[in-house]
Amino acid sequence: MRRKTKSNEQKPDVRRENTALIANNVEQDRKTNTTTGRFRNVATWDADLSKRFASFMQTEFPGVTRMFENKFMEISGNEYIWFPALAVLYLMHPLVHKQLPLNLAIAMAFDSAVILLIKALVKRRRPTAKNPDFFTAIGPDQYSFPSGHASRTTLISFVFTQINPLFSNGHLNFVTSALIWSWSISVCFSRMLNGRHYLFDVLTGAVIGLCEGSVIVSPFWMSPEQAEGRVIELMVRSPLGFVRNVGKRLPL
Repeated sequence: MRRKTKSNEQKPDVRRENTALIANNVEQDRKTNTTTGRFRNVATWDADLSKRFASFMQTEFPGVTRMFENKFMEISGNEYIWFPALAVLYLMHPLVHKQLPLNLAIAMAFDSAVILLIKALVKRRRPTAKNPDFFTAIGPDQYSFPSGHASRTTLISFVFTQINPLFSNGHLNFVTSALIWSWSISVCFSRMLNGRHYLFDVLTGAVIGLCEGSVIVSPFWMSPEQAEGRVIELMVRSPLGFVRNVGKRLPL
């Protein structure tokens, strides 16, 4: 009984410390935020709402919050992991057809370009991080708006569930789709709870990912034949392909 009483006495203190830490971080971010003009009120409201959300999660659901703060969430949604993984999948042909890694790599490259362009234009400072990222942000990626993790994981989830489902079986595809979207949503939550993004950053990133998938990627998704033809075309136009063609034409 004594242990239980001691735990209950310490719990309010932990809650107050977490709330004070988050409030202090948001206040510092509000002072250093470079967003100006009519967007300043939106940025302030977003910072306050993000503070309340993080405080609520840490107070009421500390176990779930610790799960979202796991480094796996950040690393699994990073482009430094996905691009090498797609290169490996491409080299696994014919076990994995070249269509999937080639299309997804192009889609992710387009997404990265859009996110970096918006970040460079808006230049919203990141909040004070509770847990720093595993990979150091460089260039425009040091800014907060919008979240690249949110747009990337949403786009990947859209591809694997709407454009190129992993399984043809209805029940199996439903289960995998639920798991994929759960991962994407968890990554989005982790970006806020780790203090890497504000709420509006994450929501905007997710909307961008959905728009890219439905408006850009889906209509231009290459079929297996188109992907194979594009690979052959790139090989012919590459310096190595040019040397090979010249070598074939030279007389022995």
